[in-house]
Amino acid sequence: MYSTCTLFSVHVHVHYMHTPKIRVTSKSCRLNMADQGSASLLNLQSAAIFLLIFVVVFKLFRRPKNLPPGPWRWPFLGNFVALTRSGKHPHEVLAEWARRYGGVMSVGVPPSSRSAVIVVSDLDIAKELQLKQGDHPIDRATLPLMDTISDTRGSFVWSKGETAKEVRRFGLGAFRKMGVGKKSLEHRINEEARYLVERIEAEKNRPFDPSHPIHKAVSNIICSINFGSRFDYDDPKFKKLLGSLQVVFESTGVTSLGNLCPLLYYTPLFAKLRECTKFNRESITAIVQEHQDSFDENDFRDITDMRIADIREKERTGPAPTITHQHIWRGILDLFGAGTDTTSNTLLWLISFMLKYPEVQDKIQQEINEVVGSDRQPSCGDRPSMPYTNAVINEVQRLRTVAPFALPYVTTQELQLQGYTIPKGSGVIINLWAMMNDPKVWDRPEEFNPGRFLSKDGKTMIQHEAFIPFSQGRRSCLGEGLAKMELFLFATNLFQWFTFMLPPGAPTPALKGISHFTFVPEPFRVCAVKR
Repeated sequence: MYSTCTLFSVHVHVHYMHTPKIRVTSKSCRLNMADQGSASLLNLQSAAIFLLIFVVVFKLFRRPKNLPPGPWRWPFLGNFVALTRSGKHPHEVLAEWARRYGGVMSVGVPPSSRSAVIVVSDLDIAKELQLKQGDHPIDRATLPLMDTISDTRGSFVWSKGETAKEVRRFGLGAFRKMGVGKKSLEHRINEEARYLVERIEAEKNRPFDPSHPIHKAVSNIICSINFGSRFDYDDPKFKKLLGSLQVVFESTGVTSLGNLCPLLYYTPLFAKLRECTKFNRESITAIVQEHQDSFDENDFRDITDMRIADIREKERTGPAPTITHQHIWRGILDLFGAGTDTTSNTLLWLISFMLKYPEVQDKIQQEINEVVGSDRQPSCGDRPSMPYTNAVINEVQRLRTVAPFALPYVTTQELQLQGYTIPKGSGVIINLWAMMNDPKVWDRPEEFNPGRFLSKDGKTMIQHEAFIPFSQGRRSCLGEGLAKMELFLFATNLFQWFTFMLPPGAPTPALKGISHFTFVPEPFRVCAVKR
């Protein structure tokens, strides 16, 4: 680039070669000096802009010292585009990256695409982080979109710090009081299984979508625990609650644009989600209010009553509780959502696999015939005598876990992990799917093989350390005990009564799955032939 002074000197030299006389007036000199001043000011401005851009780019691209390795990240977008355009599920992409960069790596994904998120895909490293760190340097993080949707106070899922400890203690105690692991709840699940069998039997071997009756049956268990009663399958309010819940799960996954830019929640793009979250909140709040109006401290009907009593006791005996009556709805909604979606979709995955592997279904039914027979319903007491059925359920959970990631964490302090320095405030993602499909741990993990959970003689279950569909540590799934009861009892009741078959001409399920907030099977139709 030439300056104004340089251009002036060239002009004079050329003019002198052709013209013997040159007149430079004082006016032209003043103009030239003004031009030189303007140019200097322009150069200073350009230098300042360049310096500002350099600083911004340096900060965006600068990696903190000793951070775990990982793929190159775009400014602002991080690795979001690579995750969403790969044609694979996020948990699969992150597992592939882990094979390249290691069991602990840094990537740019929600909850913080602009800065490094630590992704752990190795079981031993996850244990070091979740179990062996005595001072608990990680805590729950929330997805950006979830923070935008509603207040998380009172949440069993998203609570943090001391509040998280309190709600977990309450939740575990409440589940025990409501019969989790006991005969009383077993009878309730078997009763609901009979309703489910009747609804499926009414299809009379015709092709139908099993998602609707299965979601309603499973949801009724958590409804009876939460609200003290079940819903009829055709109840309009129940159907709308389940429909709204499905919209929320479909719209709030890791790769949702709302997590990249939460302000999109207020645009027409998320109008349906806003409508459904409002309906869910108003519906659960109304149920909680009904419980408060009819509350009897001598007769606890459900977990909602127990929560009301717990908060009233804290108000009487101590400082003001962090969770008040106006926050009860949030925790009850958490239980309703988690207790409906995960177990329902695991059962749907199970049926999908049976359509592809009918010989496995035959073996389950043979075991049911030998242990249970046809004159009574299965019971939890039958579980130890049915290793093959349990192995099949485990293998479905391993290969198509409905929760590929543990819920997100954030570091509460700087910490050392595998020789790397993890800054305070870093997001942490635990890739459970990667651990349960790690070829270094599992033999041919991509294959469906229930035998990996059985002894050589097929009579005993093998417990695999890396089988962690409910996560591990202090924030493992609160409803693990309930889910295990439901999976066994619903599955055995269904296979006791029906053989599930593909409709005529229907293709074999691809079993690829869909990534929402949870990992769900593609919609399918099935024929349930009564045995």
